[in-house]
Amino acid sequence: MPGSSSFRRGIRDSILIFFAIGAFGVAFGVLAVDAGFSVWLALLASVVIVSGAAQFTMIGLLASGTAPVLLAATGLGLRHLPMSATLARLIGPQPLRTRLRLAFILVDETFGLTVHAAATGVDDLVAYKTGADLTLYSGWVAGTVVGAWFGEAVDPAAVGLGAFFGLMFLGLAAPLVRRRRDWVVALVAVAATLAAVAWLPAAWRLTSAASVAALIGAFLHE
Repeated sequence: MPGSSSFRRGIRDSILIFFAIGAFGVAFGVLAVDAGFSVWLALLASVVIVSGAAQFTMIGLLASGTAPVLLAATGLGLRHLPMSATLARLIGPQPLRTRLRLAFILVDETFGLTVHAAATGVDDLVAYKTGADLTLYSGWVAGTVVGAWFGEAVDPAAVGLGAFFGLMFLGLAAPLVRRRRDWVVALVAVAATLAAVAWLPAAWRLTSAASVAALIGAFLHE
């Protein structure tokens, strides 16, 4: 079957990240319940939004009483614009149904895996990304269910979830930083994050820093 080998490779390449994403989902479920979400509302957020960064930020902003406009802006995920442009260039013309399916799960991990797969000569990038998408999406949703279900019995501060997030992102990013371009993008992301923390409101920090880094990554060539 055409594309089946690429699909299987997408699953295989994302298996290790599946467990990391699952743990990340558990953390979100715990914090969502701690912030007053019901189990079903936490699950709905992960099923529909499919963005750990936006969901964690949303919880923090809701707890601080942030205005709805800033909450909506946080969820826009402006970094997805250059990310989607990069994937469109790599994958090429596709039917609308396929493009919508690929766009629904556009997260940093599947983006990085797909870009790496394109660089290593994977035949069918659509099948590859589909395999990776299904693997990581299932891990994220399953982790959220576990975290939300048992969240009331866990004290987020006691288990050190604050430090967990930074370590998780470093662990996910490290295997993808190989070339000079990757190091430049990583340094730009660090600089943009520090600048955002220093000068921007909390609701805009994550989106702005990630958008700058994504734009650099999309248009920087060796």
